[in-house]
Amino acid sequence: MGKHHKRKVIKKDGVEELFQVEKLCNSMVHVGADEDLANQVCQIVDASIESGESTDEIFKTTRKYLHDSDPHMAALYALERGLGALGPSGFIFEQYVAALFESNGWEVTSNVYAEGEGVVHEIDVWAEKGNVICIVEAKYRNDYHAKTHINQVMYADARLGDIRRQAQKNNDPREYYMWVVTNTRFTDAAINYVAHRDVQLMGWDYPKYINLKKIVYEKNLYPVTIIPSITKKALKVFSQEGIILVKQLAGITADDYKNKYNLSMTLSKKIEKEVKELL
Repeated sequence: MGKHHKRKVIKKDGVEELFQVEKLCNSMVHVGADEDLANQVCQIVDASIESGESTDEIFKTTRKYLHDSDPHMAALYALERGLGALGPSGFIFEQYVAALFESNGWEVTSNVYAEGEGVVHEIDVWAEKGNVICIVEAKYRNDYHAKTHINQVMYADARLGDIRRQAQKNNDPREYYMWVVTNTRFTDAAINYVAHRDVQLMGWDYPKYINLKKIVYEKNLYPVTIIPSITKKALKVFSQEGIILVKQLAGITADDYKNKYNLSMTLSKKIEKEVKELL
């Protein structure tokens, strides 16, 4: 590897940095690719990129060659960015979080209002199972490097307390809990705070045994944004139809995509092929 030397690449924020092939290899190993596959893809990518390319272009090239060998590993590699593409408003991410809870046996409702002792609260996702209520705050970040801070977690905790106090006044026997779910990560202060509260956090890789990356991989809950050929138009149409997960596209043919969703036949065939590879 490394026949080119000191090539500069451009990050999303416009800052230049030296391309490090080891960093690229590690990014694939980090999501579960074996070292042989990672090294093989790295060699191809390393030989193909030129100085001045963006990190987004390098990501797409890497995903393409990874997809040729292992579509599922390519999906996992694209997952963090795919979650970050569930925007820009955050509404689609709320739908995605609702789908996560629903797939785990919860009865979910999105964008509901709950009476608190002091004020009425708008809830992103309301999940019920038996006598347990989970109030879910979906914290979406366009920048997947951004973090959710302690003030947002404390605000969620205060909302839980207000709703619980009113439930007690109403002799409501159900148990109420708060979840804060983000597509990125939490600050250390936010994590330390909830150790003493009835607030659960779920982020990209937190907590260790029940995080977004693990749940998505184990339950095949990939968002449609990880489909390599997905376009903004297709994403918008799917969202309007309540289609957030790749597995919701099972059995849909290229003709269906063209006729029902008004996508071009070329794009429809690509999406049909890529969905089949992921399911």
